Amino acid sequence: MNNLKYILTLLLTSLVFTSFSQRVDPEEAAEHFKYGNFIDALVVYEKLMEKDPKNPEYPFKAGFCVLHINSDKSKAVKYLESASERKSDPDVDFYLAKAYHYNLKLDEAIETMEKYKKSGVGLLQEQADRELEMMKSAKKLVVSPIDISFENVGELINSEYPDYYPFVTPDESTIYFTTRRKGVVGGMREFDGYYSSDVFYSEVENGEFVKAKGAGMMVNSAYDEQVVGLSYNADLLFVYLDHIKDYGDIYTSKIVKGRPKKIEIMDESVNSKEFESAATISADGNTLFFASKRDGGLGGKDIWMTRKSPTGEWAEPQNLGSNINTPYDEDFPNLFYDGSTLYFSSKGHNSMGGFDYFKSTWNPETNEWSLAENIGFPLNTPEDNVCISFTEDKRHAYISAWRKDSYGDLDIYKVKFNEYDDRQTIIKSKIVKEGTEEVITDAFIIVTDNRTQEEIGNYTPNAKNGSFVITLTPGSYNVMIDAPGFAPKSEDILVKGKSDFEQFINKDFTVTP
Repeated sequence: MNNLKYILTLLLTSLVFTSFSQRVDPEEAAEHFKYGNFIDALVVYEKLMEKDPKNPEYPFKAGFCVLHINSDKSKAVKYLESASERKSDPDVDFYLAKAYHYNLKLDEAIETMEKYKKSGVGLLQEQADRELEMMKSAKKLVVSPIDISFENVGELINSEYPDYYPFVTPDESTIYFTTRRKGVVGGMREFDGYYSSDVFYSEVENGEFVKAKGAGMMVNSAYDEQVVGLSYNADLLFVYLDHIKDYGDIYTSKIVKGRPKKIEIMDESVNSKEFESAATISADGNTLFFASKRDGGLGGKDIWMTRKSPTGEWAEPQNLGSNINTPYDEDFPNLFYDGSTLYFSSKGHNSMGGFDYFKSTWNPETNEWSLAENIGFPLNTPEDNVCISFTEDKRHAYISAWRKDSYGDLDIYKVKFNEYDDRQTIIKSKIVKEGTEEVITDAFIIVTDNRTQEEIGNYTPNAKNGSFVITLTPGSYNVMIDAPGFAPKSEDILVKGKSDFEQFINKDFTVTP
């Protein structure tokens, strides 16, 4: 009898324990959801759906979570279709349309968003018009894709956590990026379930990037630091911080032998009482482009420009105007090494959805930037495409994205442009002191077309190794070199075409003290 009581007690205890271990708390899900921790919230909501499949709230919240994390968005369609059938929320069709949009089911996305607008109910009616515009833009762009391929840069740089905002030196010798991985300085896990962000970097050894490491305590802290720009000659890193004040500011970090040093805040001509988020600088260091939410713009964040005065101070910034800026957000300006092509991200123009990559070129005759051009699908997608960094030959670029081969969240990818014009010669150069092997890193180079007298671009050597790269089409060019302490150097170079065409040329320039 005692044995029977013992067995019954064990069975009862086991049942109680099993029931307790399988208990799913809706309040836990709601708490995660409230603070934007959609990863943990999704796990709980999926368990709640299994336990209570008739509750219309759970598939709606689960679908919402999927839309707001870096993962396979196809699950959002399933969840939100179920929620829509049950009319679980006045805005459910808005989010269902977004789910179709993310999954490139564009006809369904447009039809569902128009249905939502026609209903006249819900809190997102004003946003629906813009969403429809982006869905229709996406429909146009996907039918004419650009020919590109993606390569995950690998586990030595990427992690299971978000890795993003990559900036690569023109010669691809070093990459700087932002990460929210475990092991960052401070190790703080924030409300959204991720760790605070730090600046990391990786250098090339034997032709490959080595394991990435943090930029150190002079840059990173227990709070958030993010890479938001890199100078052409890789001697200055732009870093975003938002923990000093209630709004974000841009800081700089001098790079010595590839390693970022102590960060310093930029002056008040750049940083305002509003939000500044990213910056890029011309090769000569005298022109700065940056993103700001300051007064006087066209709406949201805009791209602004300022020039350095003879005293070294930045002048009053100027808005770049409606060819680039819109009533929506623009961010992450990145001036190409030719000094006349500006890449940036925008939620306006003909964006496919959220931020897309755009480019604009400077016209010296009209003194204005050209109308922003969408770089195209599949580089751009309905998801946010925020930061792009090109190699000097424009054949490759580095971006961050979630793709099926990602290690768990946003990863850094190298993009190859397969349709790039092969009739361009890439000249890999250094400046060397005459009679020696000493490489000069402090110099300014101007390349001019001898036929048109048009300035092709201006360049500065990599501060670490002195290298620079010039990409030219067949023709005759003049290279003017100005290096402090050396006589000015002028040399003509001929880029051959037709049967004598050379894709790569290694050429050093000598200067005389």
